[in-house]
Amino acid sequence: MATPDVLDLSADPALFEQTVPRQLVHRSAVSEVMITGWRALDEKTSVVAAQWPRAHGFYGPAGGCHDPLLAAETIRQAGLVVSHAQLDCPLDRRFLMWDLSYEVNLAGLAVGTGPTDLTLRFTRSQVRHRGSTLAGLRGHVDFYRDGRLVGMGEGSFDCVSRAAHDRLRAPSLAGRPARDRPLADPVDPRLVGRDRPFDVVLGVPLDRTPEEGAWPLRVDPAHPVLFDHSLDHIPGMALMEAMRQATLALTHPLPLAPVKMYATFTRYVELWGAAVVRARVEGEASGGEVPVRVSVEQDGEVAAAGLVYAGPIPSGAVTA
Repeated sequence: MATPDVLDLSADPALFEQTVPRQLVHRSAVSEVMITGWRALDEKTSVVAAQWPRAHGFYGPAGGCHDPLLAAETIRQAGLVVSHAQLDCPLDRRFLMWDLSYEVNLAGLAVGTGPTDLTLRFTRSQVRHRGSTLAGLRGHVDFYRDGRLVGMGEGSFDCVSRAAHDRLRAPSLAGRPARDRPLADPVDPRLVGRDRPFDVVLGVPLDRTPEEGAWPLRVDPAHPVLFDHSLDHIPGMALMEAMRQATLALTHPLPLAPVKMYATFTRYVELWGAAVVRARVEGEASGGEVPVRVSVEQDGEVAAAGLVYAGPIPSGAVTA
């Protein structure tokens, strides 16, 4: 797919006036809604408007640049909005994410003196229906800021009924113990780009060398962003956060950020079972970017895997 570096999508300013209803993006807190509007462009493409705050309680800026994982969350929300608002997917459907990836130009994501308005070109493919109801799709997203390309990404998911999802989850939920496993002690927040232990999703390392490491996964269901609403499993965005933190732990103290991430999800990660995050530096750094291969394992199986490229944070990246 050709992606122009400069594009005038003529997004109506009204698309940025307010956030979309929170149920469209499966969020409970209005503050966690990034999408502000959408309109159809053609039979396969939609224009989606998004706004990022100058400071977010969890996805905060570093070195004057927006957190790249905001791109992943925005792609996730854009896919939900297109599915519900444009393709008439019922709001009670459950979504199963299979993969999510992004690439960003950090210099183009400099934090300004106000919130950052982004215009997304969302192109859908592999659209599937079960009867007349959406059953899944793949979406490719191009991010434009002031008409210039600053990032891109894509993801795919299935949509299933609540009854089908309950049947899928029943065997695992039947074996859930009365109490979930206690959280492991966190690593030093400074090693993983965090300020507070509460935001750390890696426990004290099980194994560690300069090139690779293994950490217990620790995700608190009380976390207001990673668990914006109650779930019976660890969500995909929390697993991507674990991939980010494992990457930063291996590359510390270099001032790097996850400028590219390609994640796949093959099975649920249960809240009550022990899970391990494994990471290793993959080859030599290229163009200042360090590639890190990460996996999340539970019960001896890989549940999620990713390739993260940690790139330098531009110095003084603040735009007017």
